[in-house]
Amino acid sequence: MTGQTYTTEWRSYLNTAGSGLQSRETRKAVADYLTLEGVIGSYFAERAYAEVTEDGVYRSLAELFNCPQDAVAMSDSATRAWHSAVAGLSLTERDIVWTTPYEWAGNLLFLKNAQRAAGFSIQEIPLTEAGDVDVEWCRHHIDDRVALLSLTHMPSCTGVVTPLAPFSQLVRDRRTLLTVDACQSAGQIPIDLAATPVDLLTATGKKSLLGPRGTGFAVMSERFRQAAEPVSVDVHTHAFVPGGDIRHLTGSARRFELGEKSVASFVGLDVALRQARSNDFDRMAGLSRQLRERAGQIPGLRVHAPGTHHTGIICVTHARLASEPLWRQLCRAGVACWLIDGAHTPRYLLRRGIRQAVRLAVGPRTTPQEIDYAIGVLEEIAGRTAAVPVLAR
Repeated sequence: MTGQTYTTEWRSYLNTAGSGLQSRETRKAVADYLTLEGVIGSYFAERAYAEVTEDGVYRSLAELFNCPQDAVAMSDSATRAWHSAVAGLSLTERDIVWTTPYEWAGNLLFLKNAQRAAGFSIQEIPLTEAGDVDVEWCRHHIDDRVALLSLTHMPSCTGVVTPLAPFSQLVRDRRTLLTVDACQSAGQIPIDLAATPVDLLTATGKKSLLGPRGTGFAVMSERFRQAAEPVSVDVHTHAFVPGGDIRHLTGSARRFELGEKSVASFVGLDVALRQARSNDFDRMAGLSRQLRERAGQIPGLRVHAPGTHHTGIICVTHARLASEPLWRQLCRAGVACWLIDGAHTPRYLLRRGIRQAVRLAVGPRTTPQEIDYAIGVLEEIAGRTAAVPVLAR
C-alpha cells in the first residue's frame, strides 16, 4: 500500500471483514466534497463531480474486475445490490435455486420471501468432507430446471474460498445464472471476470476495498441484464413516452440504480478503488495463514476453518470462555475484532451449534506486528482462563 496513509487507535486492527480502515486520501476526498456541498448545495456539487460519479467510479470498478463498464451498477450496499438484481428475475414454480451452507442470511431471507410468491424450489449444494462446496455433486445434478446458482465467494464467518472457475464452466451454455456474493472477497482476492465470467457479482466498498460505508455495487453479465427487469425504476434510467408506455434510457446495468445516492461516499470509493489496484494479495494470504496457524496452536482456542482454500478471515471460539467475554477482552486489550452471530450464517454456524464466535480478519493494511500482538493477547487470555478453576469461572 505504498504512498497511502492510514491511522488507527487500535494496537491491532483485525476487523476488515466488518469495515476496512480508509486511507487519509479517501477521507480527504469525502471531506472535500462535503465542504463544497455545504457551500454551493448538493445539486451543484454533484454536477461539479460529474466526471467521477458518472464515469470515474464505474471505470475504476471495470478496471479492477476486468469487466465492461456498462456491466456495473452502483448501490448503497452489497445486500441491496444483490436483492435488487435477483428480484428482477422472473422465477416460477418450475425453477430451482441452488444455494450453499455458506450463504449470507440476508440473501436466504430474500429467497425465502420470494419463494412464497413465485413458488420456486430452494435446494442446498452439499459440502465435501473437507468443507468445500461440492462441484462434483453439482455436475451430476444440474439440469435446465436450475435457474439460479447462488455462490458465496468467501462467507462472513470463515475464510474458506470457493474457486469460481469450476462453477463458471459448469453453467456455460446452460440457462443457469451464476450469482456470486463477493462481499468479503473483493479486494482480498484477485477477481478477473473476463477470465472467469459470472452472471452477477455483488460486493461492498467498505471492507477490503477500504472505501466508505454506504457503497456497494453489482456487475451484471449481458445475459443477466437480458433476463432481469428492475423492480424499482427511476427517472434517470426510465421515461414515459406518449401513450403511457415506459422506455429504457439505457441498456446498461445502471437500469438497476436509483437516482438518489450518497455522492460523497462514491467520490471516496473512487479513490479507494484506484488504491486497491495495488493490494498485495499474496501478502494478505501469508498474514492470514500466520494468524490461522498460530491461533490454532493456542490451548483451548478452536479455529473454525473448513475447506481447502483460505484467506482473510478466521472465526474462533474458546472451550472454557464464552465468545462475548473473549471478544470484550480482546477489544479492551486493543485488538479490533468482531463478535459474530451464528444466525447470520445459519446453515453453517448454527448447524454446528455455534451461536456466537469471534471473527478476526486481515486486510490490505494489516502488518505482521498486528498479527504478533493479537496472538500474544489471545495467548494471555487463554493462559488466564486455564488458571481459573472451573467453578470460579
